[in-house]
Amino acid sequence: MKYWLFAILASLLLVLSACTITGKAVEDTGVCAGLKGTAKDNCYQENLQCSKIKNRDVRDSCVVELAKLKNDLEVCNLIVGERVQAYCQQQIAILQNDHAICSDIKDAYWEDNCNFELAVKNNKDVYCSLIDNTEQKEKCFTDIAYATNNRLLCEFLPLDAQQRCIYKIAVNLQDITICSELQEPINQDACRLKIAKEKKDVSICKSIKFNEIRRVCEDNFKQ
Repeated sequence: MKYWLFAILASLLLVLSACTITGKAVEDTGVCAGLKGTAKDNCYQENLQCSKIKNRDVRDSCVVELAKLKNDLEVCNLIVGERVQAYCQQQIAILQNDHAICSDIKDAYWEDNCNFELAVKNNKDVYCSLIDNTEQKEKCFTDIAYATNNRLLCEFLPLDAQQRCIYKIAVNLQDITICSELQEPINQDACRLKIAKEKKDVSICKSIKFNEIRRVCEDNFKQ
């Protein structure tokens, strides 16, 4: 009798185990199980359980974070939306500091962002030339010009921005010879005045041509 009862219990345990292994009789008992709709999807996203998310946009966003966590470009291929996939590729390009990935991005906006981020990150002005968006391209050249104090990069900017760029680099380097590259004589003297104050060098005042500006420069050292 005891043997017969044991056999029945053993068979029952085997059936229950089989259900657990196949997953057919297993319910989701995780932290997100009791939630519904958007709240449930958001919970899965927070826990990077992307495959369980029903909303496509939320699932794509989740996969981006998963790709970043794994630092794996291949994960981006699981994304359905082309624009989100492009963003994912851009993020991995930055993480891996791999500019080659930028050229594989089909979305123009994210390709420009990829070129910009890696250009500025590595002071590679050649990447700036690959940016289609004019404003972003100019910012790219400006940021690298200031970071490297390379006044030659100022030449890629419109006239007003170019002049500001030259002025800033002249002051950064405290080099009055660069001031002469400014188009307006009054700006050249303003540049020399600024450098004289920064270097605390009264002798620079003598190079200022406008009398009023030279007087301001000399008076600065009398105080």
